[in-house]
Amino acid sequence: MHNQEYLPRVVALITHLRLPEGPSRMARIVEQVIPDYYGRARIEVVETTVNQLLETGRALEARGDVDVIIGSGATSEYLRRHLSTAVLSIRMGEYDLIRALDLARARATKVGIVSFQHEHPALQAMSSLFTVDIRQVTYSSYEDARQQIHHLVDDGYRLVVGSSTAVETAEAAGAQGVLVLNADTVRRAMEDALAICRSRQQSLIQQQRLNAVLRNLSDGVIAVDAECAVQSLNPRMASLLGITSDWARGRSLSEVVPGLDISNLQFSDDTQESHILKVGGRTLAANVTPIIENGRPDGLVITCQEANAIQRTERRIRSQIKPRQFTARYRFEQMLGQAPSFRIMLDLAQRYAGADATVLVQGESGTGKELLAQSIHNASPRQSGPFVAINCAAFPESLLESELFGHEEGAFTGSRKGGKAGLIENAHMGTLFLDEIGDMPVTLQTRLLRVLQEREVLRLGATEPTPIDIRVIAATHRDLRTRVREGEFREDLYYRVNILRLAIPPLRERPEDIPMLAQFLLAKLSPRTAASTAAHALLERLMPHLQQHSWPGNIRELENIVERAVLSANVLQDGNTSLDLRMLFDELFEPSPAQPSTMAGPQPAQDLRSLSRAQESARVSEMVERCAGDMEEAAKRLGISRTTLWRRLRAKKSN
Repeated sequence: MHNQEYLPRVVALITHLRLPEGPSRMARIVEQVIPDYYGRARIEVVETTVNQLLETGRALEARGDVDVIIGSGATSEYLRRHLSTAVLSIRMGEYDLIRALDLARARATKVGIVSFQHEHPALQAMSSLFTVDIRQVTYSSYEDARQQIHHLVDDGYRLVVGSSTAVETAEAAGAQGVLVLNADTVRRAMEDALAICRSRQQSLIQQQRLNAVLRNLSDGVIAVDAECAVQSLNPRMASLLGITSDWARGRSLSEVVPGLDISNLQFSDDTQESHILKVGGRTLAANVTPIIENGRPDGLVITCQEANAIQRTERRIRSQIKPRQFTARYRFEQMLGQAPSFRIMLDLAQRYAGADATVLVQGESGTGKELLAQSIHNASPRQSGPFVAINCAAFPESLLESELFGHEEGAFTGSRKGGKAGLIENAHMGTLFLDEIGDMPVTLQTRLLRVLQEREVLRLGATEPTPIDIRVIAATHRDLRTRVREGEFREDLYYRVNILRLAIPPLRERPEDIPMLAQFLLAKLSPRTAASTAAHALLERLMPHLQQHSWPGNIRELENIVERAVLSANVLQDGNTSLDLRMLFDELFEPSPAQPSTMAGPQPAQDLRSLSRAQESARVSEMVERCAGDMEEAAKRLGISRTTLWRRLRAKKSN
């Protein structure tokens, strides 16, 4: 019901020894007051006899449309013991008695004042000021009132001041009666009744709102009193427990929620205990919070959620707060090339994208392993999730562990307040790309293997693991089987990551793709510059050399050469093109290392790999010398990253 439509319903219940033929004096007083409350309350006058009082009260309550009953002191006291409806007394105060005495002194010299249960001390203190003899008597029942009034009459008090029933009793005994109750007395009682109704209505509205909230909560909520008896529970809790609210109310908590042990609960304002319950085949996460009133325990509130719901919420939160850097930009259509080996690999990668198994991408530095991994992610069901990439060779071991697995607050000196989620956690519901996994320290390989097997990650300093849902794509330029034989890579981890395998062919095995790739890189570098035409011409002159080059840096090296062509195109002179080209692109004019003939029969794979490494190591050393030790420039000219350059130099020294 809307608040503005609600009008309190008040009944003025007037009792008599015998019902009058028409409205009594008291009824006429109430009816005089009723117009003052139009629009504020619905007021009804009901008259009954003392003998019919209880029956009349119960009939009013049975109607279900009465908010408050008001009556004289004795009437109200009697009804309160038998009805649940609110009952208020119309009480006579000292001012009401003084007015009644003023009326009585003209009619008698001795006045008896009849009050329910209590005298009026202030009136007694002022008795010397009155010109009449006053005697106060009290009563606690109708029979008591009758006896007291008869005593007053016998003692010469021929005028009695009191309620309507007292006045009627006095008149029946041969005395006169003055009604102490008046319009002001009734108004005070009405205002008290309306205040009660407003308070109850506000409480009802608040309770309705609270019930509406509890009904619509996705959490189950149950409240128990200090004796652990269930007071209330919302529909969600009843559904989770497989019970009904009516059955549960009043029962012991141990009976309603079996398996919930609160024997060790500490009752304090900041206490909250977490429990895992198994109820009807469901796993519930329960939080128990004590209710403290005035420093003393007064019950408990228990909230429950299904474990599956918590996990779904966690996944939504993780996906919504996905950092921008954890996104994949590349797609399969951006991977250019028509070489048969490349197209076969690309077709296989597109098929793998629909699966959820771990993929191992093998290829030399600069062949586009991460680009392929991003394309697989963007073509997979996980495309809306994060794509988290980390180069396992680019971090020191201690830092890599923290970056991968995260840490709790205080796990080590300088750890972030509140802890930090690792990259593995950040990849939840998405893809984790582990580049150069072959260079991951063996100690971390053990922890990574557990992540892949158990699908959970344990932060540094934590005691409880965090469940994760990720797909792993690993990449390496190394031969992992050789690393396993050398003890540098765990065999069990190798079999875990080598489920679906892709081998990206190096650029030297795709000479037919070089013109297309060069033109694409040129367009990307200089889409609107004047150097574009000259650069096109320069690349045409270089094309025979480009297609004969061994490309140790692969696509990255080709991008470097195209960028140099764009910058150099306008400064080259036609008369000395050959000289300038040799100076600017010296690596293209060196004799290519002898390539094994495909017709000469099979060559041992290890010999080919050794030959390739030896040639590339010599080439790296030569370029570093040409650049006077400038590692950044040497890496740029070779078309490889500085990390790869350092790795190859270290490999040469170790050999």
